[in-house]
Parts: sequence; structure tokens; C-alpha cells
Amino acid sequence: MPIRINLLAEEQYLAEMRRRDPVKRAAWLGGFLAVLALSWWGWLIFSKGLANQSLEGHKTSFTRIEKSAKEIADHQKRTGEIERNIHALHRMVTNRVLWSGCLHALQEITRDPIQVTRIQVNQGYTLQPAVLSKERGKSKSASSTEVIRLVVTARDYGAADQNYIKFKERVEEHPWFKQHLVKENAITFKGFTDPTPDKDDPGRVFVTFTMECAFTDQFRN
Repeated sequence: MPIRINLLAEEQYLAEMRRRDPVKRAAWLGGFLAVLALSWWGWLIFSKGLANQSLEGHKTSFTRIEKSAKEIADHQKRTGEIERNIHALHRMVTNRVLWSGCLHALQEITRDPIQVTRIQVNQGYTLQPAVLSKERGKSKSASSTEVIRLVVTARDYGAADQNYIKFKERVEEHPWFKQHLVKENAITFKGFTDPTPDKDDPGRVFVTFTMECAFTDQFRN
């Protein structure tokens, strides 16, 4: 039987050893991990780009929403101011004194020997500032109180009979003045002149008197 001798056995062995070398396997593993890391880094960059793109889109949307919200808030603020002004005007129209009614009432109650020569209206406002408080129910909004005084100057051609007293009583009893005057001490006399002859009719003598009428204060807030 022939004997076979493998002269390449040593080289095959060395090649097998090199093929199984741990360093080579580590190099392959390291290369694979490096490729994997580069792939992961690339994916992160791609994801970051997508996230930035999405963020810019949201920022644009938020900017539009913020602009719209600001416009809506401005419109609501202006609407609130307009509604408050309308409400204030409505209350003023409802509560104000209509002087045509006053003049008509004076015309009805003025009789001889009383002659009204002058009518003056003193109308002012007392302002109360807002009160802020941390306690619930203690805060108060700003308000105003309308104060009205009607001053009537007239001549009494029958002062001896104190017709000015009767004139005052007619004012107090008239429905229009009852509605608008204060309940107590509504009418006061502010002064009388000495008896004076009428320059147009020297045979007649009159006394000029001034009468003030206090109207009910109107509170507005």
C-alpha cells in the first residue's frame, strides 16, 4: 500500500490558525460595530432633521395661532369696552333728568302773582375711585354720584300774602317733582330782596326770591 505524505499540512494548519485568529475576529467585529455606529449616527441626524422640520412647522402654526389669539383678545377687549359704554349710556338715558318735563311742570304751577325770571341747573359728579382688596367681596369698582340742584329765581308780586310759600307747595305736590326730588327738605329758600317797584308798572311792587330744589342723587358705577 502506498504511503501519502501531505507536504502542505503545515501551511494549511497555519492558514487555519490565521483564519481563527481572535484579533482578526475582533477587527471584523470592530468594523461591524463601527458601521453600525455610523448607521445609527446617520439615523439620528436624519431624525433630527425631521424633528427640526416638524418643529419649524409647529412654530409657524403657533405663530399664526398666537396672532389670531391676540386679534381675538383685542376684539374681545374692544367689544367689552363698547358694551360697557352702551350700558353706561343706557343707564344715563334711563336715569337722567329730562329737563323738558321740568320746564313743563314749572309752566303748569307758575301762576300770578308769581313770575319765574331765571332757571339754573347745577349738575355735577362726585367720583369714587375703585377699591382693590385681596379679600373676597371687599373690592369695589369705580363709581360716580350725580348731584343735581335746580335754582329758580322768581318775583312775588303778592309777597304780603306769601305767595312764594304757595308756589313752593305747588312744586312739592306736582307729580314730576315728586318723582325726582329728595324725600326730605327738597326745597329751600336762599334769599329775598327788598320790595322793589316794577319799572314797567310802577304801581306794582315785587319781592325777588331764590328757591333751590334738591334732586335725588343718581349713583352710577
